[in-house]
Amino acid sequence: MTDVVVGLGLTRDASADDVRTAIDEALSAIDCGWTDVVHVATTVRRRDHPAVAALRHDRRLPFSFYEPSDLARVTVPNPSAAVGERAGTTSVAEAAALLAANAEVLLLPKQVGTGVTVALAEQAPRHPSTALR
Repeated sequence: MTDVVVGLGLTRDASADDVRTAIDEALSAIDCGWTDVVHVATTVRRRDHPAVAALRHDRRLPFSFYEPSDLARVTVPNPSAAVGERAGTTSVAEAAALLAANAEVLLLPKQVGTGVTVALAEQAPRHPSTALR
């Protein structure tokens, strides 16, 4: 089982169905399903988006919302100048997935759907903290 982090970028007009379909297709591309998803991440600019609210309600997964300046610091394989002009960062989906997963490599680079962009990363293993003696 893979612990998958979903990075999500979306337009103002994207519907909940658009988001679900895009994530379904991305997960299918790596032979995973919703049971493998451990986290979803996007920009703070989409925190109150109706499609994000629907996904949070339907899936009850942990979400992270990042400032564009934090996303802009992440090195991604497919930056977009057009996204940079609109979102304040050249990547939302890929950067959010990598940042939330604490990873450097994507399982699936950004996939663009109807008003939605999805990228997938594998959650980095959590190392137990060293016990104090």
